[in-house]
Amino acid sequence: EGSPGSKGLKTGALGMAENVIIGVASTAPAYSLAVSLGLVAAAVGLAAPSIMWVAFIPMFCIAMAYYYMNRADPDCGTSFTWVTTAVGPHLGWFTGWVMIVAQVIVIASLAEVAAQYTFSLFGIDVFENPVIPIQVGEVTFDLGVVALGILFVAAMTWICWRGIELSARTQAILLTIELFTLGLFAVVALVKVFGGLEGSVMPTLEWLNPLSIVGEDGGWDSSAFAAALLVTLFI
Repeated sequence: EGSPGSKGLKTGALGMAENVIIGVASTAPAYSLAVSLGLVAAAVGLAAPSIMWVAFIPMFCIAMAYYYMNRADPDCGTSFTWVTTAVGPHLGWFTGWVMIVAQVIVIASLAEVAAQYTFSLFGIDVFENPVIPIQVGEVTFDLGVVALGILFVAAMTWICWRGIELSARTQAILLTIELFTLGLFAVVALVKVFGGLEGSVMPTLEWLNPLSIVGEDGGWDSSAFAAALLVTLFI
């Protein structure tokens, strides 16, 4: 008879730094800003910074809940396991599947955006000039973007299959590039604004006030606030 195989997560594979890197990378800062920040600005305009700190509050509470639940009952099933134990298997099952469906949708969207920006990096505007346009009914798909997105997903899947250490190292490299790019973009933008760039608006503390969101009737626009808050929670 063969000896029983090992089970569970690899001990000591990740340290504090790797866990922080994976945690930050999971929020996908550049992707979140690229696909979502414009929607927030469209909803509330210059009050977008106020939505950021308001959205931080529930996310902080969720993070604290995870912290204490992991101390009380550490389990890689996280929400699925905890909801099953606390409320029952039906809601636990639903919670687990919601997370899976959300990840499938997000991964497809991530791959599409990554492919679009990769082509843009080489001067190819896929919105104006699709690489390989395919007409399906009234909808035009860019087969070039789809193919490159699939390659990205396949590459990430291979990295995950190779092990958590390689995944963590890859995340560290990509996150470094990501944060450096965002930091550089922010610095250049601020320098141009404070340098008096035509059409720019000087930042004020009023931008941090969520009550400054005014609707057409002159009162507080709760609908715009709610729409911006939902998008910012995703960010």
